[in-house]
Amino acid sequence: MFLKKELNTAWLWVIFGALIECFWVSGLKYSYEIWHYYLTAIGIFISFNCFLKACKKIEISIAYSVFVGIGTAGIVIAEIAIFHEKFSILKIFFILLLLLGVIGLKFSSKEN
Repeated sequence: MFLKKELNTAWLWVIFGALIECFWVSGLKYSYEIWHYYLTAIGIFISFNCFLKACKKIEISIAYSVFVGIGTAGIVIAEIAIFHEKFSILKIFFILLLLLGVIGLKFSSKEN
């Protein structure tokens, strides 16, 4: 039971770190002043610290795949919703394919 709680906490670190990554990467589009870069550096520090905490309990290949998959999907969603980038069915299809691959890696890991 305790191991399962540790794994759940580790997955929360991965998700939280990936969401922070979405914010700092999206914020780069509007970084014009020096303090914007400081905020970006803080975001990078927080997101990678979350990732490193998760890697203590989760296989690094699985954690990284999920981290990058969530980050990529979040950034594409932000591009479309916030920055009004062009919506592409093909782009969404490949993001879903990426997420499907991440889910497949998760279910094929030693944890299960």
